Amino acid sequence: MDKKQNAFAALRILHIAMLIGIFVFAGVAIFVTKDKPLASAEEDLNRIFQGVAAILSLGALVIGYRMFSKKILAIRTNTASGIQRMDEYRKSIITWWALIEGPALFAIICFMLVGNYAFLALAGFHFLLLVLFAPRKNNIILLLNLNEEEVRQLEEAA
Repeated sequence: MDKKQNAFAALRILHIAMLIGIFVFAGVAIFVTKDKPLASAEEDLNRIFQGVAAILSLGALVIGYRMFSKKILAIRTNTASGIQRMDEYRKSIITWWALIEGPALFAIICFMLVGNYAFLALAGFHFLLLVLFAPRKNNIILLLNLNEEEVRQLEEAA
C-alpha cells in the first residue's frame, strides 16, 4: 500500500531541495575556483556574461511572475475540485521557481568561468527570491479558495 503524502509538505520538500541545490552548487563553485577561474578572466568575456546574466535574470523574473499571476487568477476562479486546483497550482509554482532558480545557476556557472563575485551576488539575490516564494499552507489555501474539506483531502492525498 502506498503511503499518501501531504500535498503541502510535498511542495515544501521540493522547495527546500531547490534551495539546497543552489546553495551547494555555489559552495562547490567557490571551492573549485578558489585558486583561479576555470576560463580566462578576459574583460570581454566577463562583460558578455554580465549582460547575458542581467537579461536572463530580468527576463525570467518578469515573464515568470506574469505567467504565475495569470495562472493564479485562472485557478482562483476555477470551479474544479481542490485537488485539481492544487495540481494546477503545483505546475505553476514549480515553473515560477524554475524561472527563479535558472538564472541563479547560470550566474554560478559564470562565476566559475570568470571569477567575478558579482555573479555570486546575483545568485544570492535569486536564492533570496526563492526563499520569499516559499510555499505556505495558509497562503495556498487563500490563493486557491480552498474550503476545509478540500484542505483535509490535500493533507491526505499525494
